Amino acid sequence: MPERIHTVDFVTQRSNREGARWVVHHIDQDGAGGGHVFPAETVDWRAAEYGLSDIDEILDVILHEPHLPDAVDRDDAALRAGWVTSRLATAEPITLFNAASTTDAYAAHRIRINDTKTNRALVTAPGKGRNPLDVIRRQGIDLASMRTKRERVDTHRWQLLYGTLPVLLPSSSAMLEAPRA
Repeated sequence: MPERIHTVDFVTQRSNREGARWVVHHIDQDGAGGGHVFPAETVDWRAAEYGLSDIDEILDVILHEPHLPDAVDRDDAALRAGWVTSRLATAEPITLFNAASTTDAYAAHRIRINDTKTNRALVTAPGKGRNPLDVIRRQGIDLASMRTKRERVDTHRWQLLYGTLPVLLPSSSAMLEAPRA
């Protein structure tokens, strides 16, 4: 059972010079209010970073990320589950930017999210009536924005893992590609 259960009671969008932001307000089991404010393009970023297309899955990730531990450490849920960069003693827990693929990155992140939901905080919609998160669902994913962001993420991941771009194989003209799956 998580330490805190947060029930979303309203969602609104606000804009400023930096762009549109979602404001997701919730009430915990003791009646205390709180919230999570995030750029509207975070939906597109999570889709790009982890290869996601299901808006409910994306919202689940976004709404639980603030409750993740501040840093990946030796008590990391993904590390405990064996999601590490190698079999060496110096292995690190897999993250978006050290994973061999986006599939591995998402699997490790999903383990962290599920651990948070089980042990720390569960963010949920009301059991009855309209779902305040529907306003975000209706906006959905901006596919053009997501494709641009995915290219940026893939390029950055490639540079962290393999060095500068492009890389040509010595024996062919085929380009190497950072795996998406």
